[in-house]
Amino acid sequence: MIRHVLPAILSGGALIMSGCVTQKSKPANIPFHTLYRPINDAGAQQFLEQGIAVLRRDDAPLEFSVRQVLLRHAEKNEIGRGYKVREHFSLTEIVDAQQGIFAIYIAVPPSDPEFYPFLAHEIGHLKRPSVEDDWDMEGWCTVFSEKLCAELGKDWSAWTQRFKDNPKGKYARSYFKAKLENQ
Repeated sequence: MIRHVLPAILSGGALIMSGCVTQKSKPANIPFHTLYRPINDAGAQQFLEQGIAVLRRDDAPLEFSVRQVLLRHAEKNEIGRGYKVREHFSLTEIVDAQQGIFAIYIAVPPSDPEFYPFLAHEIGHLKRPSVEDDWDMEGWCTVFSEKLCAELGKDWSAWTQRFKDNPKGKYARSYFKAKLENQ
């Protein structure tokens, strides 16, 4: 009997001794953008630059000067895996308003059909990045996303379908409200 129990104890001990990764809270001195994978896609970078130019052309003034945007896939990198931070979200973050540095996080990779609609929406947030949790702003950014994707030749049909399938969702309602207000 001991012969059968010993291998089980040893293999269980090996699991205990090998340990598991324990995530901890992110210290305040570590910037969020350092915890996520950069998007190094030339097409995405070009779209970002062109999108900011359209935002400046059509919707100036912007709340802050935009000098640099760190484009990130909202998926943890090696450093980020050690911290309790979320993944798979889209967001525009003020990194340093005085220096004009922002980070844009996108939930999906550039190969996903929703990447450019998400990126265009987040570019819209550069108009007033300090505004958070505001459904009028979300609607405006979604209308901007549709306009920018059309102007730069990117498919927006995934979001058209999403809003058709769920017209009562928060983003759909804010989009339809903004469309009516901007006609």
